[in-house]
Amino acid sequence: MLLVDDRLKAAHDHAAAGRHDNAALLYESILDLSPGHPEALCGLIESRLAHGDMEAAQALMANATASSERDPGFLTLAARIALLNDDSRQAEQLTERALALDPLHVQAALLKAEFLAATGELAEVEDLLNGIRARKSDPDLLLGIARLYFAHGLLGPALVNVQEGLDLAPDNAALNALAGRILTALGDHGKAAPFLETAHLQFPANPDHLIALANNAAATGQLTEALRYAERARTLFPDLMPAWLCYIKVKANRGEATDALRAFAPVAKSAKDRTDAILTLGTAYALAGEPDKTLQLLEPLLAETAQLKPPEKARLFGVLRDAYLSTGQIDKVPDLAGPSLHPGDGDLNRTLETAAMVIDPDLGNLEFMVLARFLGATGRGLSTPVAGSSAISGLPRLFGYDTYLPNDAPGSTETLPEISGGFPVSQLLGLPAQVRGGLTGKVPYLPVREDLRERWLDALAEFPRPWIGLAWNETAPGLTLEPLLSALPMLPGTLVSTVWDHSRTQLSGRNGIIDAGRHIRQLEDLAALLSVLDLVIAPDGMVLHAAGAAGTPGLALIAHVPPWYWYAEDGRSLWYPSLEVIRAPHSGHWAMLLPDMAEQIGTSLRNRLDPTGLPES
Repeated sequence: MLLVDDRLKAAHDHAAAGRHDNAALLYESILDLSPGHPEALCGLIESRLAHGDMEAAQALMANATASSERDPGFLTLAARIALLNDDSRQAEQLTERALALDPLHVQAALLKAEFLAATGELAEVEDLLNGIRARKSDPDLLLGIARLYFAHGLLGPALVNVQEGLDLAPDNAALNALAGRILTALGDHGKAAPFLETAHLQFPANPDHLIALANNAAATGQLTEALRYAERARTLFPDLMPAWLCYIKVKANRGEATDALRAFAPVAKSAKDRTDAILTLGTAYALAGEPDKTLQLLEPLLAETAQLKPPEKARLFGVLRDAYLSTGQIDKVPDLAGPSLHPGDGDLNRTLETAAMVIDPDLGNLEFMVLARFLGATGRGLSTPVAGSSAISGLPRLFGYDTYLPNDAPGSTETLPEISGGFPVSQLLGLPAQVRGGLTGKVPYLPVREDLRERWLDALAEFPRPWIGLAWNETAPGLTLEPLLSALPMLPGTLVSTVWDHSRTQLSGRNGIIDAGRHIRQLEDLAALLSVLDLVIAPDGMVLHAAGAAGTPGLALIAHVPPWYWYAEDGRSLWYPSLEVIRAPHSGHWAMLLPDMAEQIGTSLRNRLDPTGLPES
């Protein structure tokens, strides 16, 4: 006869491999032999939760014995179920009871860390988790620490902890999946793929792994591969909204958004969660390049915000914000912020006068470059402190903000602005225009060091004008140098490369382009170079945004479904008036799109240059 310990080990092995039905059978057999067995009861509840059967999980909780009530694992699981039922108070109480019984219980500690992080107590999170880490080496603990760092945008520390966890458990699917997600967020899609594939091979039906693989493949232009993963995710999980969003995004990248939306429509209509379905459909319209339909669908939900849960409300406001901005309705964005951000609010004014501007973890570098124009207007000019990851400390300094507070490590000796006196950069557009310094702010707003500017003028003086700056992407599906050059007409003057990263390798073997990027050592060098150029031609990227912020004339070559900040009126960028915007006629690879855009690009450049070859004023 199999002993309880043998059955328990086999059940854990089945659960770890995702065979929850087999695990449940073994856990049930243990409970037949030993009713109320805490570990078996926890395992069975976990199996029910894995199948999404909350009702069965809660029924099992009622079978808890006195010994279960003294088991930290059971109490932690009960806390998780309380959270799923939106009872955070009970969840915190159960977690504290679990830690009182076992201060080193990993899952209870991770749950408490989530509560602390939600209130901005990052230093306490670090003390709690590192205290346990110093006394025990546990892959789950390292995974939990990495997830918390990742959730707060601290990608470097997150990756370090994941790598330590993989040293202990190289085949751990969750660690591999998180490593892949972090590397994807860092833009290293090639390195991300093997980690995501390892996780997928262990749990081929896990929707999160399928979606991550699809997104990673799409980011590298492998749209056929991306579609294969996205198709499988939505086929296996036809009611899972993130799977449908992934599918629609990939189809939109292939120029097939209409087909995807048609397939999703009946799913949205029959969905059990009406709000989730409407929010997903609204997001899908935005992905398909139809923000007007997004607004038509989602604006009625504004009347129901009192009934929405906080995550739903945040999601609604985020999608509406981007849709308003994508359609040029900037004046409607402050309405989403509510009365707390309206002028005349004394607390708001005092906050803006004393706060550090906090770069949100989810705020992209390019979006920050757009919003940087408002930082000084709402605070203390260029002395306004800015906080964020140390990896992007050079970006605020590019715009003249030298007081930077890196918050990569909770517990830093710096005072963390999130805890006291912080205002998120992402909310700057939620401020009324008169508070933030105008509807779209003042341009130019990129400061330039005069000594660096003079150096560039001297270096380029021997070359004929106009000096035309070029920038391109490092890899496809971005716009690389060869297709860019093929779309340009014969141009007067001198072509000047403004790229300084690995993209410079595309210059190899090419004559007729000045490689200025080899002399760029810091972002201030780039700003000075852009200030002396007569024209810039580039796709969406740091160079193009810096050129727009400097007021340098230019031509912006933008994807068919662009980010909100490339909204244009009569072909002129709203946010960067010196830039003319040319949108791709449809989605696809730039190499296939540019032949259809060449005539428009040529006409724009001829109109931009006067007979002497210098840009028109």
